[in-house]
Amino acid sequence: MNPLATALAGLGGRRFLLAVGSSALTTLLQWHAKLDPGGTAYTTFILGTVGAYIAGNVIQKRAEIKAQETTP
Repeated sequence: MNPLATALAGLGGRRFLLAVGSSALTTLLQWHAKLDPGGTAYTTFILGTVGAYIAGNVIQKRAEIKAQETTP
């Protein structure tokens, strides 16, 4: 495993860092009033990011379980 992959795994993985980074960026945009004042765009983006992260984990776990079942 290369050093970059090891460092990313130690920080939670690519998917986690992407979710946290995009959520932090969206929070900063909302904080500085660059998104709509009602917070609809912020809410939609955060829910979409969290939903995509959870869906990705479910799909990955399902693939891991399926691979373990087929391995003798």
